Amino acid sequence: MINFLPFVGSQYTARQLFNKRIMVLGDSHYCANPQDAVPTLTQDIINYYLNPYSENEGWMQTYRKFERSLVNHETSPDESISIWNSLLFYNFLQVPLSGPRVAGTSADYHNAAPAFFEVLDKYSPEVIIVWSKRLWDNLPNQRWSPAPDIIYDNYHISNGFYSLSNGSQAKAFYIYHPSTGYSWDWWYQAIKRAITE
Repeated sequence: MINFLPFVGSQYTARQLFNKRIMVLGDSHYCANPQDAVPTLTQDIINYYLNPYSENEGWMQTYRKFERSLVNHETSPDESISIWNSLLFYNFLQVPLSGPRVAGTSADYHNAAPAFFEVLDKYSPEVIIVWSKRLWDNLPNQRWSPAPDIIYDNYHISNGFYSLSNGSQAKAFYIYHPSTGYSWDWWYQAIKRAITE
């Protein structure tokens, strides 16, 4: 069951970035108050980030750095809207966590797999960009085919393919989480290599 609906950009199917349908896969939501864990939370967060009247908050840097790693330059508010409207964003865990340094349990990850496959089969991404090694290591092994590492600048990028119900495949790979220690110009080249190779 999908508890947190994905944000699906209005131009997601148009393949405007890298000529691909790109799904961005985050790990989890943090809700100190369980009543905040509403089904539209993911959509609400992205829409709040893209609203030009929203106050600039520290967490927004994560989204800003990531979007810049898709276009390789500093982005304007209008360009941010265009970029995110070209993406699908989904958080894997379907239960909220209590804080940003809290990890989900193995059961949390296991229980999230059916909803993940439901999203894959409904929206048929061609590329899945996974935020963080922790999430990558906890993704389901079902319908999965590993691929040889992609190498960029002596860095090995783990990747592989998820099989979709329509017979196609989605290429998945992980990147550093864009919250800290994330060089968007370096990751632009790595992401471009991973998507096109």
